[in-house]
Amino acid sequence: MPICSAHRFAACGAAAALALAAFAGAKDPESPPGFTDPLAALGHAVTEGATPGYVDSKLCGLCHQEEYVLYQEVGMARSFYSPATAHARGRWIEDFDAPPYFHEPSRRWYRIERGGDGSLKFRRWQTDAAGRPIHELELPVDWILGSGNHSRVYLYRTPMGELYQLPLAWYSQEGGRWAMSPGFDRADHEGVTRRVRRECMFCHNGYPEVPAGSDAYGEPQTYPVELPEGTGCQRCHGPGAEHAREALAGEGVGEAVRAAIVNPGRLEPRLRNGVCYECHMQPSVAIPGVRRFGRGDYSFRPGEDLSDYRVGIDVREAERNPADRFEINHHPYRLEQSACFQESAGALSCLTCHDPHRKVPPAERAAHYRDACLGCHEDLDHPELPLDGLKRPTSESAGASGEPEPLAIATSDCTACHMPEHRTEDVVHVVMTDHRIQRPPADPAALLAPREEDHDPRIVDVVLTEPDRAPAGALGEVYRAAAAVRMGASLETAVPHLEQSLRAAASEEVALWLDLAQGQLGLQRWTDAEATLRSVLGRSPGQPLAREWLAIVLAGQGRTDDAVRILRELLAEDPDRPEPRFNLARLLLARDGTAEEATGHLKRVLELRPNQVAAWDYLGAAYLALERPAEAADALRRALALDPARGGAYLRLADALVALDRRDEARRYLQHGIREAARPEELRRKLADLEP
Repeated sequence: MPICSAHRFAACGAAAALALAAFAGAKDPESPPGFTDPLAALGHAVTEGATPGYVDSKLCGLCHQEEYVLYQEVGMARSFYSPATAHARGRWIEDFDAPPYFHEPSRRWYRIERGGDGSLKFRRWQTDAAGRPIHELELPVDWILGSGNHSRVYLYRTPMGELYQLPLAWYSQEGGRWAMSPGFDRADHEGVTRRVRRECMFCHNGYPEVPAGSDAYGEPQTYPVELPEGTGCQRCHGPGAEHAREALAGEGVGEAVRAAIVNPGRLEPRLRNGVCYECHMQPSVAIPGVRRFGRGDYSFRPGEDLSDYRVGIDVREAERNPADRFEINHHPYRLEQSACFQESAGALSCLTCHDPHRKVPPAERAAHYRDACLGCHEDLDHPELPLDGLKRPTSESAGASGEPEPLAIATSDCTACHMPEHRTEDVVHVVMTDHRIQRPPADPAALLAPREEDHDPRIVDVVLTEPDRAPAGALGEVYRAAAAVRMGASLETAVPHLEQSLRAAASEEVALWLDLAQGQLGLQRWTDAEATLRSVLGRSPGQPLAREWLAIVLAGQGRTDDAVRILRELLAEDPDRPEPRFNLARLLLARDGTAEEATGHLKRVLELRPNQVAAWDYLGAAYLALERPAEAADALRRALALDPARGGAYLRLADALVALDRRDEARRYLQHGIREAARPEELRRKLADLEP
């Protein structure tokens, strides 16, 4: 980015005044008496809460117009946006007229449809034995995630503010096509209930404005209605409000203005790399790095050491070298495996080849990246080809003699041979440039061969990527174990290791012990989990997550009255937490005469979270207990539309339909359920009882 000169800043105030109408609703920051905030005066809003000091990226464009305009074509700027924005800006790349996509493993049909106003609608259904649609589901698409350079996935929002990923994705390469989103190409995928967590959104968008502390560990994974659209300027340069104030005031030009913003290119190599690595250094999608305990999800700022925010994690797989793994987010991970990087003493970085503000046109790419290579290899002595040129290896380049014609170094494409394209293992419909600079592979075509998703990585160990910068001793072991526990990996070994390490570290950090309790819950070690949670509550008596989980533990031990009491207390403090309300309803249904109260709780859960399958199922059961079969049938149909494999819901739906004297419909659902449910034996018996 060019250094801002005084004359450019002098023009900023006038430009900002012209743009005043675009920035309504400013918030006045706390200021000394008599201070006039130029941002507030011009109507520019500044974020507060957990992400203070950010402004709309359009404000950056007032002074940095060239960089701002060019950046809009970079994938990061198009990483997240609404269908309305895609429609207004003509960003549609999907084939919405394509036939519905059929996923054979789950036997479901999928389609995303576009309305005339640009709105998107997700549809999913199955077909019964007669070929008729069954379990039809329709949801709005609220957000599009992904630039479309390689793929796009689609999200929807619940009334309580949670985001969920839909299972259908658009893949731009190989002619463009619809297929399952990453991780969904299996029979037992998560359907429409894969939650989008803050750790995921951290890398796919700008920071949202949320209350202070709401991005802490254990806080609800919710988002405001209004979100940034794209990874804006300030994710790399830091909060821009103070920088803009200095510039718009017209007084603090030069060093004062530059000191109020981060220029990654001027940072020392480690801090410079951290700006890119915060999102692009992900050694393993199976077990990602762990945010430092005590840090909020949105607390990283450019210019700080990334290891102070996150403890890097890598995995080891059985009988496999880490250098053989290639995932979609492996750019710096693979680059750091290169001799070029290792011998550059920090000089080689992402910025060597990539200007974050500009997308290199396809026609310029070979020359652009070749120039980057020749910055170090200006005295290139290619070990296999003549010094006066490289030879194209393809038959298309053969001359009259039938031999490949020389290709001058000045026009060669270094990356085609030394950074070949490679199909990624975690997103199998995408081909990416492999950033490990290497000798040309013996069989480049093999790198592009189709592959299937690996749903069972054989992980045998979790390691720290930077042991010298991670917590030492027992606390470092805590992070290793916590990473595995959070992802539900190898709980039988990870949970005891976490407990042993926690005790050795003598840590009082609540989040650490909650991780242990989560693992113990996963293993249904009720007694151990109770001891852990009571220890947490001894240090933090009001901790809501610990109390909620303690109620689950007590219920698991058969101590229902104690569990119900805790859940009622939680709801009295926060009536809009769906988990304790659902668990309370579930326990009440086990009691005689409490179905009416349980129904009220379940209806409130579904107002907040309409996609909670189990809540619809239990609501159907509650209505059956109240002898309201029509309402039961409606609830159970919704449960099965959300999860067609839920065996018990078929049984309850059949009971409701029989009570409504609709035996043929009951038989239809049971016949379909026998094919879909994991344990169909009870369905077969029920169907036999209904046969004429």
